[in-house]
Amino acid sequence: MHIQSNNRYITPQLSTNQLAPKMVAGTRLGMPEHDTVDLRSHKARELPAGVIEHHSVQFFFSTEINERLDKIFADKPPEARKAFDHILEQNFFNSQSTYTDEERAALVEVGLTQGKYLADRFMGEENAAEFLDTLHLLAGVAKTRKVDPATGSVSYVELPQKPHGAPNDYVNPSKLMERYDPEAYKKMQAATTNQTEKVSMLIQFVKKLQHRPDWIAQYRNEQATLLSDLKNTKIANRFENVNTKDATEFVRQINTLAENASLPAFTPLLQTNLTSFMKILTKKTS
Repeated sequence: MHIQSNNRYITPQLSTNQLAPKMVAGTRLGMPEHDTVDLRSHKARELPAGVIEHHSVQFFFSTEINERLDKIFADKPPEARKAFDHILEQNFFNSQSTYTDEERAALVEVGLTQGKYLADRFMGEENAAEFLDTLHLLAGVAKTRKVDPATGSVSYVELPQKPHGAPNDYVNPSKLMERYDPEAYKKMQAATTNQTEKVSMLIQFVKKLQHRPDWIAQYRNEQATLLSDLKNTKIANRFENVNTKDATEFVRQINTLAENASLPAFTPLLQTNLTSFMKILTKKTS
């Protein structure tokens, strides 16, 4: 998964050599008169709190992972899926560039505990186990975060990909080509306007693969090791013993632990994160 932000802002400026415009009273020949309304004494209209609502994006990790999540949340209330997407966007893959590694670690920990709250509130035992395993896997992906010092681009390890319905031993020939024949891969990528040429080059590589079963075996082993490492990522969680079966205690205990954590300056953000999470769950979708 790759996340990159290249937002650019242009500040409007007025030339300091230009005289400020002046309003001059006079008559408008041949033009009808219009009534005027002075708005200077009126306060700007304020929108009621909660009218503007943020909707978290749904991340794509792999066809298998996303189909699994869709299945888990298929019969759950919409607010449950929204709360889960909030965990991913705000806790696991937060795009705020100023957070320290320790602060990100705290957000991941709170996110794992929020996920446990969702499992206890909305899921049966079997469903919950599958969900929590997936949640931990994605937390492992979040822990692989890297920042390119030159560009500021943020990247995470990419999960193994396979199309819908593909067998478990499927391997992506383009990925193998990128790994074992990088020159041919670059040429194929450069042929952006000639799809026939791209397909022909990929077919040639697939023919080459028939004589290199070691490439396929090595790639499969590496992908299996990657998944195993992510699933078994050790994540110490200061919030893991929080009561996730009672909403009042859940909120109270997380806030108390946040206050006592070694992140005093970060405590308000942890508490705000929790408030946003709980607000999603208490806002029924009409």
